Amino acid sequence: MKMRKATSYALSAGIGFVVCLAAVALTHGAAPFNIGQSDVLTKLDAPTPTRTRTGDESLISKASAAILPSVVTIDVDGSRAPSYAFPNNPLFRQFFGDPYQSGQSQKTRAVGSGVIISDDGYIITNNHVVTGENGTKIDKVTVVLNDGKAYDAKVIGTDLTSDIAVVKINAVGEKLKSAALGDSSQLQVGDMVIAAGNPLNIGATVTFGIVSALGHRNSDVTGGQIQADNIIQTDAAINHGNSGGPLADMEGRVIGINEAIVSSTNAYAGIGLAIPVNTVKKVATELIKNGRVVRPYIGVQYTNLKEVPQDDRANVGIATQGDNGAVVTQVMPNSPAAKAGLRIYDVILDANGHAITDFNSLKNIIEKLKVGDKLVLRISRNGQVSLITVTLKEMPHDFGQQIQSEDDQNQEQQEQPDNP
Repeated sequence: MKMRKATSYALSAGIGFVVCLAAVALTHGAAPFNIGQSDVLTKLDAPTPTRTRTGDESLISKASAAILPSVVTIDVDGSRAPSYAFPNNPLFRQFFGDPYQSGQSQKTRAVGSGVIISDDGYIITNNHVVTGENGTKIDKVTVVLNDGKAYDAKVIGTDLTSDIAVVKINAVGEKLKSAALGDSSQLQVGDMVIAAGNPLNIGATVTFGIVSALGHRNSDVTGGQIQADNIIQTDAAINHGNSGGPLADMEGRVIGINEAIVSSTNAYAGIGLAIPVNTVKKVATELIKNGRVVRPYIGVQYTNLKEVPQDDRANVGIATQGDNGAVVTQVMPNSPAAKAGLRIYDVILDANGHAITDFNSLKNIIEKLKVGDKLVLRISRNGQVSLITVTLKEMPHDFGQQIQSEDDQNQEQQEQPDNP
């Protein structure tokens, strides 16, 4: 009974409250449930206010506007011999025929990015974007501009070692917008950058980040391609399809070419890698002039002596004191080094009288020489110091692949960055 009364009193009070609200509304001349409606309509019809941008937002939008017109999509159509699990199975042939006898091939398609570097149609991209892998034959390369227009492209030159390629289009009547090229030597960790390209084939995209690290060396990120050093690391999102696109500074100037990602999931994980634009300039110049890059080489892989623990040195016969020097870890067959008698675990102390103090010392010395020049190496072998003279030859086009092949044969396969 008490519960019923309480409910009755509450219901009566609620009805009374609603009646009072209605009375107030009628007293002031407004219809119930339309309170404030005119204010809402006024606000919806009001002019859109001008947005005030912060300094950083303004920089990013200006940089994006500067670089995007120069960014292109690169479509690559190819073909490769078919690879089936049971090509000789009669049941397989009954349903699919015999592709090996009929000459059938599997069509392939890849999509990457590039950046226009001249008003007459020269474009920079990655070597791995426009060259076939695993027996793939490239049939056609198409460049799609930022405005959607597509043009057939000619591959001017490719360079496996730096992973740079140059293609060209003849866009008659098209006013191309070439990108400004910056100076990657001026970069500092923490500099703001944007990565542009066509990730996952969804269209022109810009992502924002910073320079996370500088100076990554060759084998750390490129699987043994020895000239690709000083790699730029960024946390700007890079995914498959971004390969060949520009990494730009806040002025919209290209400071790198996006190349790879480090990820355990094959997708963006916050570690993107780009080839510094100063390297790109040198390589592109030779590709445009000569169609290839001529590099002198001796044909070895090596590591800093200081990276070899003292206990391990004794096990392989390294008796050199101190940490200066380069330890030879691989000698390619038939290379200049092999013909000169250089061996694994030899320690190169100096080259042409210049001490080897860090990883880049030997490479920098060789880069200043020409094919046919002599390189006098002072080495330590089992504690004995001697001189070896190496005659430099031209680095083979597939030298990076040779090194990787040797590594695959002699070591367990290690995880390498993915080319996006």
